[in-house]
Amino acid sequence: MNIAPRIKDAAETVVDTLMREVKGVKAVVIATEDGMELAARAENTAQVARMSAIASSLAALGAVAGEESGLGQCENVVIETALGHILMLQARHEEAGLIVSVVTGKDAVIGQALYFSKQATLALQRA
Repeated sequence: MNIAPRIKDAAETVVDTLMREVKGVKAVVIATEDGMELAARAENTAQVARMSAIASSLAALGAVAGEESGLGQCENVVIETALGHILMLQARHEEAGLIVSVVTGKDAVIGQALYFSKQATLALQRA
């Protein structure tokens, strides 16, 4: 899949914004629905490749769950763990389906992380 430079640039901007604006963010990965990484930053760089693959799989599961339950398209998946949260949001751009993945520590305010992540998806959709 060939992604336009403006979308890649928007992805880099989104990553920078989320890392800067949301307290407790440990990683942000923007990937295509098939798992190709566009932009990422993480405290632990080993997380990046795994997050792209995981996001692709969870997005597919979320899509099936939304459709099968009659609730429509999956917008996001939020996972709470013992040490933090993982947020995965769909950014439906006309040229490519993208997934915004955000990993936070327990110190993050989940509402703030979700709000800024949703703003990020809107920015990607407009790119």
